[in-house]
Parts: sequence; C-alpha cells; structure tokens
Amino acid sequence: MLQFFKSNQVLNSLMLFPYALVLNHALFFRSRELAYTEAEGVLSGWINAFWVNSPFLSALFLVFILFVKALLINRMSIVYRLGNEINLFPGMVYIILVSFLPTFQVLSGLVIGQLFFIIGLDALFQTYKRHQDKGMLFNSGFWIGLASLFYTPYLAAILVVIVGAFILKPVKLKDWLLMVNGLLTPYLLVFTVSFALGNPALDIFRVFEPNLHFGIPFFPVEIESFVPMLLVSAIVLIVLVNYQFYTSKKGIRTKKNIDIIYWTLIILGLSSLFFDGIGLQHIIIISVPLALLLQDSILRIENQLTAEIVHLFILGALFFFQYQNFI
Repeated sequence: MLQFFKSNQVLNSLMLFPYALVLNHALFFRSRELAYTEAEGVLSGWINAFWVNSPFLSALFLVFILFVKALLINRMSIVYRLGNEINLFPGMVYIILVSFLPTFQVLSGLVIGQLFFIIGLDALFQTYKRHQDKGMLFNSGFWIGLASLFYTPYLAAILVVIVGAFILKPVKLKDWLLMVNGLLTPYLLVFTVSFALGNPALDIFRVFEPNLHFGIPFFPVEIESFVPMLLVSAIVLIVLVNYQFYTSKKGIRTKKNIDIIYWTLIILGLSSLFFDGIGLQHIIIISVPLALLLQDSILRIENQLTAEIVHLFILGALFFFQYQNFI
C-alpha cells in the first residue's frame, strides 16, 4: 500500500479519499455527543448542531475535509520540495494522525480552522524573496485570522507568520502592517455582516478577549489522555532529532521552509499552554507540520516489506483504539 502512495499520480491522490473513509468508517455508526469547548471560535456555532443532528452527512463532510487537507499538504510538499522524493506520504501521514483515536474523529472548529491554516501557511511560503508583491503576507494573515474565528488558539499562528516572514525575506514596517491588517480583516468582515444582519447571538467582541491563561494542559494526566500524549511525544521526539536529516541535501528555500515548519510545530504545540478550554482533540493542531516532516522518515526505511509491516501495525493499532470499547 505504501508503494501506491509513493507515486505522484492523479488516481493515487484521489485514493486518499477512500483511505480516509476506511480509517474513519466508525464515524457512520458511532453515537454523537456535543464536543463544544471554550476554545471554539464565533464561526463554529453551526458545527455542533450539524455534527449531532446529521450523523451521516457530517461524517461524510469530515472525511471530505480531511481528504482536501491531505491534498493541500501533498501539494505544498511537492511544490516546495520539502521531501527528498516526490510522493503522497505527507497526506497519508496526516490522515493517520488525525484519525488515530476516536477523540480526534470529531467535526469541530479545530478541523475547519486547520483547513484555513494550511492555506495561510502556503501563502507564507510564497513570500520568499518578494520585495515588490506584498500581497502574500496579507493573505497569510487573513487565512490565519479566519482559522482563529473557527478555533481561537489559531491566533498563536500569527507568530508563525511573523517568524516565517523574518526567515524568508527582509521585513519592513509595511510588512508588519500587512500581517496585522490581514489578521484583523476577517474579524472586521464578520462584525460588519453580523451588525448589518442585526444578529445579537454572534458576540464578535468576545474574540478580542480570548480566554488566555497559563497552565499545563491535560494535567493531572487521565488514562484516556496518557496514550495519545505518549504517542505524540514519541513522534515529536523523532521529528526533533531528525532535523539535520530533514534539511540535508536541500536547497536554501527548502531549508527555510523546513525551519518555518519546525517553528510551526513549536508555536502551535506551546499554544496549549496559553488558551483555556482546549480538549484532547487539540493535539491534532500539530498534525500538519508532523505530516510534512515525517515523509523523509518513511523514505528512510529501505526495506519495503519492513515499511509495509510498520504501516499495517499502525493501522491495526488505529482500529484497536476505535473498537476497544467493543472488545
């Protein structure tokens, strides 16, 4: 199966949809519960109602969103040459990461916001050595702002835009203005539409006062949190110790983009310390940088049979966690 995703063909890319469908098939017969948290943004109000009241359509919509995000991640990897070879592994890894536990398989503001974050990250990569065209910094800030309207902790991603701008190009005062204006524009648009429609239920002002705090999330560690935290910690450790390997034999632009991906991993990972009301699903906020980086670790396994066995073992663990309550 891994050899199938090793080739960058249109049909192979489309096969990511049934792959996501198989890994998330339990959604179609699992009982639904409200998953709202205080970290949800003002545009996420419709999501919980859709998730609970339309089980089949919301499950299909979630799988489709995962498929679209996997395609966008693969496109970024290929266009910016982030891996040692052109392949579809980043999208595949992303689908595995966000489907690994039933807690992750919930349609929420985080899932929708992550789509706009990926678009914003792609816009940031396009600012490399741009001295005249400044539109990409505004676009990056805009998509990050829109992502935070669905999931408030994505406000931290504006630090990714700022750090990334310094890595990719000389930053001037107007660049700062573009980033900040881009971030605020979605808020102003939503406020304007809400005000024009006379919608008192959409309290846009609360997004300017996010529930910030400092604390260690998921502590004390409960049994349902221990396994995902242990697994994610192991994956993050693998990525961190392989920084030299991921950046070796890469061009200057690719190295800069990989540095931004590492900063994304750090900043989004630390966001859990500063926002209140996050749930266990918040862990998948770092799935995008992990998926983009882990592709070279897969390619590093020279024996194809070994790689396939590891892949099947991971899928077996995924299905075990999905059905452990029925065993």
